[in-house]
Amino acid sequence: MPIFDPTRPSYIADPYPALAALRRTEPVHRSVDMGAWIVTSYEEAQRILRDEEHFSSDPVNAGGDLGAAIAARREAVPMGTATILGNSDDPVHAHLRGTVNRAFTPRTIASRKVSIEGRIAGLLDQAPPGQVEIMSALAEPLAASTILAHLGIPDDEQATFRQLSLDIMRARSEGPGDLAVVEAAEDAIDGLMDMLQEWDESGRCDPASVVGTLFAAAHAGEDLEPEDLLMLLIHISTAGNGPTAMAIGNIAYHLATNPERLDELLAARSLIPDAVEELLRFDSPTHLVARFAVRDSTAAGRKIRVGDQVFVCVGGANRDPAEFPNPDTLDFHRGENRHLSFGLGGHFCLGAPLARLEFQSVIAALLDRYGAFELKAFERGGNFLVRGAQRVVIG
Repeated sequence: MPIFDPTRPSYIADPYPALAALRRTEPVHRSVDMGAWIVTSYEEAQRILRDEEHFSSDPVNAGGDLGAAIAARREAVPMGTATILGNSDDPVHAHLRGTVNRAFTPRTIASRKVSIEGRIAGLLDQAPPGQVEIMSALAEPLAASTILAHLGIPDDEQATFRQLSLDIMRARSEGPGDLAVVEAAEDAIDGLMDMLQEWDESGRCDPASVVGTLFAAAHAGEDLEPEDLLMLLIHISTAGNGPTAMAIGNIAYHLATNPERLDELLAARSLIPDAVEELLRFDSPTHLVARFAVRDSTAAGRKIRVGDQVFVCVGGANRDPAEFPNPDTLDFHRGENRHLSFGLGGHFCLGAPLARLEFQSVIAALLDRYGAFELKAFERGGNFLVRGAQRVVIG
């Protein structure tokens, strides 16, 4: 009988042999231990991610005690019922996404290139000569600072904004059990609302930024409540940081451990965009994506019922030989690469263009500074939802 156990040391080290075996025998597998369906087939994964009629992104729709517990927790904490973009469904999701998309145009993203390159150079300048610990010295600070800058948060208030945002999300995640956590969230809401008001009145924020775009929408009379505006900023500023940082670590690790691919990039920088897509496919930082059935349906002949939790295994789908010939080979000349690392459909990653720019800029900077670099140290991190490293030292 097939088994899916993402806690096994062998799976954590390299999940892909186990996922390949599961995909061959049962591409839509019911895991009793996880209480969820595990989807490793590319065909079924992309179908479920697109099918918003049958599958919700909001865990409140989970069956049994889980959905009810999440709903109760939201009601009991400050801003607990404010809409989170990543956990919302249409028409609410489409409305909020349509508003904030205006700040993610190709022209706006391209305008961030120089500042991202400068940020990377500044971070690498602080590393010891000849080597760098990718996660703490580069990936994590770059991911956080880049999205805060794109949001339009003034430089001198970025640290405060980030901390107050984390205070709010901690209460939403942990629930009302700790009074200090709830009180910190209440104070954070007051602090952030004051910041928004000051930015709006002073005009400190770039009109092309996310903050500026949302202010313009609100002033134009669009349906955007203050709590929705604030939660959009909080969600965008926090949701993608982990996967973006993990992706940078994964990229550095796989280039360092695949010297022939690294030599290809040193010889032809034009390959960098294709290399980014292939590296994302080969070892996606987003390993599993959760969906919740709101209507009965079938997948690969299996009956999925209302309330069932479904984990779309991006890592498994991205190595499906039915979609990617020789999937276990890292190939920068693969051509069309429809990987699922940024999701699919209405919930395709909002920040994907910005993340791609970061990844391309990081690779170019590492090639410039370290040439044919090697792996000096590595420690696995992440969890069963997000795959990446705790520590990656190259030099």
